[in-house]
Amino acid sequence: MSQNLGPKVKDIVAALDTAFPTQWAEPWDNVGLAVGDPAAQVTGVLVCLDVTREAVSRAAEQGLNVLVTHHPAFLDPAAAFGSGSVATLALRQGIALIAAHTNLDRAPGGAGSLPAALGLDPGVPLERSLQPMALVTVYAPIEGAKRVREAMAAAGAGRIGLYEGCSFSSEGEGHFEPLAGAAPVVGVGGFLTQVPEERIEMVCSPGLASAVARAAVDAHPYEEPLVVVSEIRIARGVARLGRVCDPSAPGTLGQFAQLVSARLRCVPRVWGDAERQVFRIATATGSAGSLISDAIDGGADVLVAGEVRYHDALAAVESGLAVIEAGHDVTEWPLVPVLSSAIEHVVGSDVRMVIDAPSRGWWTPQEAL
Repeated sequence: MSQNLGPKVKDIVAALDTAFPTQWAEPWDNVGLAVGDPAAQVTGVLVCLDVTREAVSRAAEQGLNVLVTHHPAFLDPAAAFGSGSVATLALRQGIALIAAHTNLDRAPGGAGSLPAALGLDPGVPLERSLQPMALVTVYAPIEGAKRVREAMAAAGAGRIGLYEGCSFSSEGEGHFEPLAGAAPVVGVGGFLTQVPEERIEMVCSPGLASAVARAAVDAHPYEEPLVVVSEIRIARGVARLGRVCDPSAPGTLGQFAQLVSARLRCVPRVWGDAERQVFRIATATGSAGSLISDAIDGGADVLVAGEVRYHDALAAVESGLAVIEAGHDVTEWPLVPVLSSAIEHVVGSDVRMVIDAPSRGWWTPQEAL
């Protein structure tokens, strides 16, 4: 009888990808498993905001061989494994590094974590941009279509928002003439063949397009299947950055800034007139300069975020949008429990999981006095 040895690293990766699919991440992002053996047994998990040398060392000291973070250890693999780098340290200590970054920011639970920390109902999504995707189209005989569709889904196609296995099919008639040397599944060389076929369309993230196309080819009964990959953009659904919230009662910007300070235990920077009334609030974790126009279009009076660039803040105020900068780390601390909740069912009760409490890595001169 085989003994259950508990979860492997790949099980943690799979759970995070189910909760926060990689296709929700920005193209430049580096999410998922960055360092480590997918087949390694999990001895323990540390969940925190950042991959630091201190976090890696602390995990090693406590016998935890998986570090799950919001921020990736690196964005450019080519420059990540130099002498003394945190990735190299983790590799030497046998600690796997797994991140859910902009895919977590876009997840409903991630985007709603900051409003919840502020005591607000999450409201509607803020981001309005289109999502880059790939569309894989395959023409298969009717009797082989199901196998092809299932193979494409197994390779990562068909996930749209909180739905998976999404595909579209239409029936038609394929026409082809096998040439000399061909070994057709149906038809005879030198004669035009007509076959009832199914057109299958499934979307996937651009990074998975090659794997999905290859899976379709491998599952296809034809010797020369037609598989077409197109670059497309689709409207985003629930997986969008930020939220637009309505407070339970309107108040002034100054009053709301005090609430942000008390709830997040920070001293925020505030742009805008302290006496203006706040009826609608936009929130975004981390950097949010790209969402200023969305906040304005969404009718927000103020945007609460980690930070925005100086000139972007000036332009926002000129356009009638106040800005409250609470700090990149401060606005993302609420994401850490969301990360841990996504993997707790995989980790189970027999494997130790440590969840970092919020902590600042910086200080002010006033605090040093």
